[in-house]
Amino acid sequence: MPQVLRTLVSRGYLYVFLLLAIVAIAAFDYDSGQLFLWFLLPYYTIGLLLQFVMPRHRKPLEKGELFTDVVSNGFMFLLSSVQNLMVTLFFGLASSSLLIHFGLLSPSFGLSSLPMWAQVIGGLLIFDFMFYTTHRLAHTVPALWKLHSVHHSAHRVTLMNAYRVHPLDVLVRRFIPVFVLLQSGISQEGFVAVAVIGSVLATITHLNIDLKHGYLNYLIGTNEIHRWHHSTKMREAKNFGGIMIWDHLFGTFYYPKDRDMPEKLGLSHEEGYPLNNYWQQLLYPFRRSRRKPEAAGNTASASHTRKVTATDESRQAA
Repeated sequence: MPQVLRTLVSRGYLYVFLLLAIVAIAAFDYDSGQLFLWFLLPYYTIGLLLQFVMPRHRKPLEKGELFTDVVSNGFMFLLSSVQNLMVTLFFGLASSSLLIHFGLLSPSFGLSSLPMWAQVIGGLLIFDFMFYTTHRLAHTVPALWKLHSVHHSAHRVTLMNAYRVHPLDVLVRRFIPVFVLLQSGISQEGFVAVAVIGSVLATITHLNIDLKHGYLNYLIGTNEIHRWHHSTKMREAKNFGGIMIWDHLFGTFYYPKDRDMPEKLGLSHEEGYPLNNYWQQLLYPFRRSRRKPEAAGNTASASHTRKVTATDESRQAA
């Protein structure tokens, strides 16, 4: 790829696709099927191809890595179908909000009473606050961390392993934020717009492409920001949100100026962990530990202890 074109892609990738997302939402009149087929699918394809053309992190595939990612993506597709069914059922009611539907709250309090631009901004903030909350809990509560550790088991951050996740982890970190967003009383059109723009932002976090986002790194969880979340060092593995406002507010924003890549990605202690075996990863959270588990990813307790416990094999340093 010519250097001029590479620079344009590197600097303008996110801006271009956010603009195209807005144009596509309007052009396809909030039709989720058309938006997936003609915008999101090409967007994913371009991102996947650019990872080969201008990768940020060059690393050969490990044994079983690709198969693990393909299988986990298949599970994610099935779970997305379940989520779509849940969303359809909610929008089949008088309001997506159960409180409004059962007359416990006035419809005027719902997001659907606001202009579309306000619904989208409000919807993105509500969803991302819940995503930040559940994501941080997944790094703090030992039982949830055992589920979430599947996502952190990869030794690099790519589009393929963005959905290397345990199905039960998805229920916590995706279904709960979607459920809460629906309770805001957002309109179906507003929900589609939030979902499309949210997909653009979520995909950016895991792109293994040499992108430079500048000041947007302080506003959005770009791939420059999110790869620190996958560091094996606890003091670096922060940045839990897709929108950085929550990380700034709660002191979990991390963006060093002296380097742009963590020294190592993955789990801090991998002994006994089924790194590239998705079937064993599904069973891993239910394996009994011989010792009392320590809070996984608890930054408060980490400053007071350096002792390795039995669950350190599953504990990512975040």
